[in-house]
Amino acid sequence: MQRFEGIKGRHLAVCAAIWTFSAQIVLAETLTVFAASSLRDALGEIATDYEEQNGTTVVLVFAASSAVARQVAQGAPADAVLLADKDWADWLLTENAVTEVSPFATNRLVVVGRENTPIAGMSDLIENLGDSRIAMAQVEAVPAGRYGKAALITLDVWRVLEPHVVQAANVRAALRFVQRGDARFGIGYASDLVALSDLSELYSFAPDTHPEIVYSGAHVTPQGLNFMTYLQSVTAQNTLAHWGFEALEVQQ
Repeated sequence: MQRFEGIKGRHLAVCAAIWTFSAQIVLAETLTVFAASSLRDALGEIATDYEEQNGTTVVLVFAASSAVARQVAQGAPADAVLLADKDWADWLLTENAVTEVSPFATNRLVVVGRENTPIAGMSDLIENLGDSRIAMAQVEAVPAGRYGKAALITLDVWRVLEPHVVQAANVRAALRFVQRGDARFGIGYASDLVALSDLSELYSFAPDTHPEIVYSGAHVTPQGLNFMTYLQSVTAQNTLAHWGFEALEVQQ
């Protein structure tokens, strides 16, 4: 009986060791990326390709860049962080949450709507808007909202349009107002229109009307560094271009 209990004890100990080792393997093979909401579709495809090439499960967490940056700074379990704004990435540097920041894509800021009728300029936008709403991401915190407000200030129409602005937590949430018909127009990225095929680009803001749109990322762990390296690859950059981003030049 004692011999059996000894064997049973050793068996349980071996099982516990195997379970612990297996859990460590599973943990090691999981990569968590916190990212801006506007990257949802492109990053989903990039993550799938990365999984196939590296045998790693990629977990994606999306929110506005401002929320993502704050979560990572507060110790959220991210291996890499991707933001739609270099300023928030630089803020992570000042918070010592990351050690370096790398730009990986650009984008265009556009006015969108459900009707495919181009807008000639801001006077045309105001006339067509009437008493309706224009949807934007939060104008004081979220990159797309800050870019949009800056552009409208540059074009001297912010004070006129501000009473019509409805704000959302992120750019995709803002454009859903337009999809549902709760807002006549929305301000978002050109890349959003690849995924939201029921919306059309009506107007493109000139680059000099707002701060440069630079998508920037950083690794938090060594595993995240591997993903950031892959993000700069030709394959990943081509995927970004396919989803409407203006990919940066990469070294062959």
